[in-house]
Amino acid sequence: MKYTLAIAALLGLASFEQTQAITLYNTEGQAIYMENSDDSDSSSDDSDETKVQIKDDDEEEDHSGEFFRPGQHEMLGGGGYDRVIPANFAADDDDIFMRSMIEQYALEQKTKEGLPSGKFWMDEASSRAAAAEVLETHKGMKGGALSQYLDTYFAKAWGHFDVNRTGKIEVIKMPQFMRFLASDQYLSLLPY
Repeated sequence: MKYTLAIAALLGLASFEQTQAITLYNTEGQAIYMENSDDSDSSSDDSDETKVQIKDDDEEEDHSGEFFRPGQHEMLGGGGYDRVIPANFAADDDDIFMRSMIEQYALEQKTKEGLPSGKFWMDEASSRAAAAEVLETHKGMKGGALSQYLDTYFAKAWGHFDVNRTGKIEVIKMPQFMRFLASDQYLSLLPY
């Protein structure tokens, strides 16, 4: 909040006639200040305080569109949290591939309050990293051949699964995604 007030105070340095619209964002990418100037009457007697919209500390934030990254698990400091693997993937005799996807690559969606929800998603970057590992370990692709294969086929596979263009797919779809990408519907995802 202290930075928000400092930035709002600095806005007084620019005259209202010079600005058409101002939007300030916090470090999470959320808009915290918005000002639009549609009228040309800049000499009105309204005080600048009535034009500033600063988010109040008492307002409740919705964090449900945010995600925990895998590297934040057991991280020291304020950004860390404890990632809990779903019970059906937690034991050694369960699906080891799915446990690896959740532990190493998946994003965990936050609840409205900012707590872990237990819902795991894959974005395009984490899916590409996971695909590189799977193609190397299960199909024997390495180096330039692996890069060329991903450059050629990854976008098509991603588009096949991200049909709504949200930028994320459920982690539970990763076995099908990997088999589709590898063009091998009988690909065993068990460790070698």
